Amino acid sequence: MPRNPAPDRDSQPTRERLLLASLKTFGHKDYEAVSTREIVELAQANISAISYHFGGKEQLYLATTAFLAQSIRDSLEGVLQAARATPDSVDAGSCRERLVELIRALARNILEGEFSADAAGFIFREQLHPTPAFDILYTELIEPMQRGYAQLLACALGKPADDETIKLTTHALLGQVLIFRIGQTTILRRLDRARFAAKDIDRITTIIIDNTLAAIDARLAQDH
Repeated sequence: MPRNPAPDRDSQPTRERLLLASLKTFGHKDYEAVSTREIVELAQANISAISYHFGGKEQLYLATTAFLAQSIRDSLEGVLQAARATPDSVDAGSCRERLVELIRALARNILEGEFSADAAGFIFREQLHPTPAFDILYTELIEPMQRGYAQLLACALGKPADDETIKLTTHALLGQVLIFRIGQTTILRRLDRARFAAKDIDRITTIIIDNTLAAIDARLAQDH
């Protein structure tokens, strides 16, 4: 898993270095366990920089949440835009193809994206113990991602996107991708390697796509 390189003090603005350092630190420790001094040292910034740019630790945490959500969403914007733009007249086969592209993009982002190593812990902690930061994650990242997926899934199944079964199925199918990040330590040990190789990510993506399409086919068969 590639890690973010150490900030280059000469090429990155202080505010950006603080956000990257904050994401790395909060991504691996609980909020209470993180000190502002630890963040500024990692960011190679002055001790007063957090107060100057953000106002304090809590405000920095919220700004980091918004930064993370926007960064991931930007990397997925192409496929999410295609999902949102799916008209009612698009056939089920086209929706399946767009869904496959969305799954590929999600898998790549979650397993080897720029912030994947730090984002997983950050988001997982907010899922377990939500703070005001969760509202930012949900509004700016989770809801748009689930809505785009649900729209394509609903189209493939001939169902309305706001159907509760579609929402539950979307959550279940997205979990296939997330478990390879959250449970990465387990599967890497089972595979006897330190990190995913490119071929592993390709195989994982193929498995998720095959499972998703099989689930769609099974539901279609059940409905008919």
